[in-house]
Order: sequence, then structure tokens, then C-alpha cells
Amino acid sequence: MPLHLVSPFDGEDIPLPSEPSSPSEQALLARLRHPFADICFILLKAGAFLGAIYLAVLGLPLLFFLALVGGNLDLLFLQLGNLSAHYLATDHAAQALFAGELKLGLFGIATLIAILRLPRFLDDVARTLDREQDQ
Repeated sequence: MPLHLVSPFDGEDIPLPSEPSSPSEQALLARLRHPFADICFILLKAGAFLGAIYLAVLGLPLLFFLALVGGNLDLLFLQLGNLSAHYLATDHAAQALFAGELKLGLFGIATLIAILRLPRFLDDVARTLDREQDQ
């Protein structure tokens, strides 16, 4: 069965969105564009804010332990295996529980850092949006 793909370049008449013709439609579009642009800006800024915090908090312990073992991943995993075997008595359920608690603790720390940095972030976003409205 052949694949039939239709694209705008095939010569078929595909209606493209047109500019609003009446002044009321243009006013409505202009009124809706600004809040939509603000929401997009806030979402992008918040995503970058949270992404940077979570990546830093989750990456710093790995960087610290890699520095302790001189950058050798084999040695790092060997030491992690020894740690988990020594403290968790090689029980796989206990190891999974330990890993889950470690992840929960790291995400908790990241969330606390995000809460502490939130007022500065909100001030920065408000200042940027105020500057855009003044222009």
C-alpha cells in the first residue's frame, strides 16, 4: 500500500489563515495577543527556573562523588555498590527503598531551594512584564 502524503507544496489549494479584515477583529486579536504572550513568557521563564534548580541539585552530588574518586566511573559504582551492600545487607528491596528515599530527599532539597528563590524570581518576572507594558 503506497504512502500518500499531502503537503502545502503539492499544488492543492489548502486554505491558509488570513489576517482579520474588520477593525473589530483586529482589536480583538490585539487584545488577546498580549495576555497570551505574557503567559508564554511566564511559562518559559518558570520552566528554565525550575529546570536549573533541579538539575543543579541533582547534579551536584554526582559531581562531588566523581571528584572524590578522581573521575573514574568504575570506581564510583564500585564504592556505591560497597556502600549499599554494607549498609543495606545486600537486600534488593532495601536497596530500592534506599534509592527511593535518596531521590525523595534530593527532590525535597530542590523544592526548598526553589521556594527560597521564588520571591526573587517573581520580582524579576514582574519587572520584565512591567517594562514591556511601558514600551
